[in-house]
Amino acid sequence: MIHCAKEYLQEKSIRSMIETFKGLADKESDEYKKRHWLLLIESLARQIKDAKLFEKTCLASWPELSTAACIDISRVYLESGDAMAALLWVNKISEGETFKAYERDQLLIDIYRQLGDVEKLTEVLYRGFRSHHSAETLEKLLDIIGIDKKEDVINQELSHILQNERLSLNDARFLIVVGKIDEAEKYLLERADQLNGDLYDHLLSLAKDMETEGRNLAATIIYRSLLDSILKRAYTKAYVHGIRYLKKMDTLAVSVAKWKNVENHETYKDRLYQQHRLKKSFWSKYKM
Repeated sequence: MIHCAKEYLQEKSIRSMIETFKGLADKESDEYKKRHWLLLIESLARQIKDAKLFEKTCLASWPELSTAACIDISRVYLESGDAMAALLWVNKISEGETFKAYERDQLLIDIYRQLGDVEKLTEVLYRGFRSHHSAETLEKLLDIIGIDKKEDVINQELSHILQNERLSLNDARFLIVVGKIDEAEKYLLERADQLNGDLYDHLLSLAKDMETEGRNLAATIIYRSLLDSILKRAYTKAYVHGIRYLKKMDTLAVSVAKWKNVENHETYKDRLYQQHRLKKSFWSKYKM
């Protein structure tokens, strides 16, 4: 009883503040200042889960219906327990809209969970998984459709990943995470010309994973992209890393039996030297 009384008094106090801010907003001629009061009303309406007031205030503040407004209004309706109204508002966003697409899909997931619509929930989760392959998005999908579908889902996506000629380091990482090492190696080798050594953080971990799995040719092409980037930019502070990569490739080359359509190590080194022979500090330290 005491708790309910406190909540009642708190809501009453908030509604009193809302009325005060409404009065101030109505009297304000400056649009910027008026919007300030309306935003305060929005915040208070959300606190007391008054979705209709939030909607009305939001539309008064931003008459032109935007994607952000639709998402905000939908979220407040969902928080107030009205999942159907939340769905109506999120569906006002045009289907091809990419702005805030992630936030929209996360909201739809919560809405369909609350509505118990497994079919629609699965559809959104699958869309999220396909747009960003990861162990996390896969797990969320399998939580709904069943862990027994894991191999089927992975194999189905594997086909899509390998058919896409554009390199995605995220997809390469996913293939490794789900144990598709042969496919990961093939994926990287076929897209070697797209490797960008400037993406140090992503590439180095991939190179190490390929090396750990004994896929030394795949590891080599990644180390090459890292070294090429350093020397191309003449980034002297990173020469120590570049030297380490080149020495690593010297070691890996011994165990590469077939170079396939990849330039062999000695040819690569000769070409690298011809291109960057004037970077004497690099070569002198490499020979040490």
